[in-house]
Amino acid sequence: GDITNPKGEGSSKLVQFADNVVYRLYFKGLVSDEVAAAESGERTVTAGFGVAICDVADNLLYEMKESLSGGGEVKRRGVEIRALIHGLSEAFNMGIRHVRIHCDDYPIFQFINGGDKPKQNDMRQLVNEVCRLKEKMNSCEPLMVARNDVKFAFKLAREAIVSQSSSLDLKAAQGTTCAICLEETDAGRMFSTEQCLHRHCFSCVKQYVEVKLLSGIVPTCLGEGCKLELTLESCSKILTPRVTEMWKRKMKEDSIPAAERIYCPYPNCAMLMSKSDLSSHADQSKVQECVKCRGHFCIDCKVPSHTDMSCDEYKKLHPDPLVDELKSLANDNKWRQCVKCRHMIELSHGCNHMTCRCGYEFCYKCGVEWKKNQNSCPSGCQRTGHGDYDDEDDADGDSEHSCEEDMCECYYDDDGVRWRDWEDFVDHQPRV
Repeated sequence: GDITNPKGEGSSKLVQFADNVVYRLYFKGLVSDEVAAAESGERTVTAGFGVAICDVADNLLYEMKESLSGGGEVKRRGVEIRALIHGLSEAFNMGIRHVRIHCDDYPIFQFINGGDKPKQNDMRQLVNEVCRLKEKMNSCEPLMVARNDVKFAFKLAREAIVSQSSSLDLKAAQGTTCAICLEETDAGRMFSTEQCLHRHCFSCVKQYVEVKLLSGIVPTCLGEGCKLELTLESCSKILTPRVTEMWKRKMKEDSIPAAERIYCPYPNCAMLMSKSDLSSHADQSKVQECVKCRGHFCIDCKVPSHTDMSCDEYKKLHPDPLVDELKSLANDNKWRQCVKCRHMIELSHGCNHMTCRCGYEFCYKCGVEWKKNQNSCPSGCQRTGHGDYDDEDDADGDSEHSCEEDMCECYYDDDGVRWRDWEDFVDHQPRV
């Protein structure tokens, strides 16, 4: 039929939907939590969703955006599924009978595709409503896509949140409270990114970025459950020159595969270089020249040049007592060594799921490689640490706890520590 956009949010032109065309439905829900109205100290959660319907060539035919607000119970996946319900309902009312749902969230994709079922009752009701609307269509196929493929809906959801947040501007003008340090801060000194809209004070962000870089980890957004990676460009205005240089070194290190990294052996240099680049700019000799200090070193055993003797002869004449001392210290303190880059790692707190600075993931207790998207050790060894549940903690007695399947409130920080929820994580952060 011929339908005019009833929302008045996007184009109002007359759109004709064909009966035999498979249209594309994009949906996205976002949640931005802030402590507004500092005098009350209450947490205001602003949520918004966007829906876009396109033809097979991705020409935008219909769009809608809507904002939601409420207390701390507003959950992103709940907002996402509400967006899908609105989208399917509007599509059916406009005469669309063939639709392909583009989804960028894997658990939601599993829910609407008939795979996993949410255990929370409210989520189960929402998914059931999606299934009911799907059955009304002649064809309705979910498709898993990348985040960038839902850009239409993402933009609308973000605009909905910004619109809703603007109503709080007068109240927040006197100051905004940082969710980490809980200090009231001038709005002009709050850091945020356009992608997720989470806001935190400059001081917390600066300290957080430095700590992550010192740990060899690329910093992500401080927002609850947000995995958006921060960029040097977005943080450059609030970082000191020293931290900026640390980030640049981290970027260079990440650009070189761990097996290709060579560090200058001279203590006053320690320049990072690529093994393949060094080999391509030299002859077949084992002796290489540092690109910074110009010192010569052996590329095989990573020590200063020893052209008059073999590597084994050099090691016998120049034993390094620090190596044995380090191994003994590591054994006494139960440190683990990454099998990929040989970096020594200490577990100070949290669960046994470790992520090395080179990106390799493993179990701290048994050393087995930790596969992506797993919440327990692949070998089945018992986990211990602050963030893990034991039999007494687990109300359901379910030792095979799965965050994605149970849709629980667990929060994983960037060090792999599992906290009971976001508030528990915040309560354990040092006050600035």
